[in-house]
Amino acid sequence: MRRLVLYIFFTCLLTNRTNAQYVQLVENRGEIGVFQGVASFRGDIAPGVYNPQQTYGAFYKKLVNDYIGFRFNYEKITLQANDNLSSNGYAIYRGLSFERVSHDASVMMELYFLKFIDGYKDYRFAPYLSFGVGAWKSISGKLIDNRTNKPLIANTIRTLTYPINLGLKYNVIGPFNVFGEATYRFTNSDQIDYFDDNELQNGLQPSASGRDQYFSLKIGLSYNLKKTWGPDKQYNEKQKTIFGMDESDDKASSKKGFLSLFKRK
Repeated sequence: MRRLVLYIFFTCLLTNRTNAQYVQLVENRGEIGVFQGVASFRGDIAPGVYNPQQTYGAFYKKLVNDYIGFRFNYEKITLQANDNLSSNGYAIYRGLSFERVSHDASVMMELYFLKFIDGYKDYRFAPYLSFGVGAWKSISGKLIDNRTNKPLIANTIRTLTYPINLGLKYNVIGPFNVFGEATYRFTNSDQIDYFDDNELQNGLQPSASGRDQYFSLKIGLSYNLKKTWGPDKQYNEKQKTIFGMDESDDKASSKKGFLSLFKRK
């Protein structure tokens, strides 16, 4: 019985040591991903009404360590609001609607609450928080009087944004992950909906909501960029010929393979 207990103890010890070594051999260097979702606007037109529109984009992330990274994010976002969808009688009487199609680019610092390593069951799930600064630019859009269905204004603007992003990531298989995110953006502009707090439209004032804001909900797929530090690769006979490896000890032979021509000297 004593021998059995000792055997189980040392087996568990060696297993834990092997797992720890495996974790140390994997270095996360970054991530790339794509996503799609919906975005909703909060401003002067139809205040309090959420009118979700399409958004999609991509990102590149550079990790500093297991818990901190810098993310470069791009989204193409459609923002829309319509007074006719409001339950507020004042907004309905005002009768305005707008739409903007826009580019949104940002740089964010991303903080992980848990260590994340793909392929390892104890580290395959991680919540994260991001925040930073961005630039928003409209590429098309118009303000419409709902009573006449005629455009009142059609222009493009630019503004700074301040995104806050909360996400959850789960490793599915190999280096591939699925994730979900909620992003809220504060802006430096009160004219995304063409309607400033200090001006009148159809003889009526806006809602005095301050600077415009918008948020988005997204799901996506990402790919981990990593480096694994471990045993040398085992080459088969065909690979040895292509890479110029010696058949006996896997060292470079005098016969150079085709791909050896591209090796850095």
